[in-house]
Amino acid sequence: MKSCVLDGATLPDAAAVYRTLGEALGTPPYFGHNPDALWDAITEYGGEPIEIVWRNSAHSAARLGEQFDDIVAVLQRAAAEHRIAFRWG
Repeated sequence: MKSCVLDGATLPDAAAVYRTLGEALGTPPYFGHNPDALWDAITEYGGEPIEIVWRNSAHSAARLGEQFDDIVAVLQRAAAEHRIAFRWG
């Protein structure tokens, strides 16, 4: 299983989160940095199974505010539909 690790201690903003996720999902250069684009990338992902791990997520929550909630909501929905594995804490 492929792993994508997001480290809230080092990610400065939502753009960095989307960029890291986009790289892991193999998105094209025009990938939009928003929840809808993230959902599209996840549902169109055809690679090996992927686990997304968000370490130090409290740091990201404090930095990103509502954007953090939006990203987590997409990742949780995708995990509930068994499209990805998602752990955070």
